[in-house]
Amino acid sequence: AQFGGGYHQQSGGGWQQAQRGPTLEDACNVLGVKTTDDATTIKRAYRKLMSEHHPDKLVAKGLPPEMMEMAKQKAQEIQKAYELIKEQKGFK
Repeated sequence: AQFGGGYHQQSGGGWQQAQRGPTLEDACNVLGVKTTDDATTIKRAYRKLMSEHHPDKLVAKGLPPEMMEMAKQKAQEIQKAYELIKEQKGFK
């Protein structure tokens, strides 16, 4: 399941609730971590994924525009997952 499975992003950047919002477990799945992992482990996973999927890094590899758009969406998904985990687990 895609992260944010219960939400649809609107053009204004807001979220419209559908059935349910993403859970801590959903967010952890995106980052490939466990809900029991500590802040250091989660941050390390987040940084690794962002370095792999960040559009600015991929521009240098000469990817076509449609791949760049997919990378941008993946980077946003990773970012939102990390923000949710930080909020739920109460760390900065």
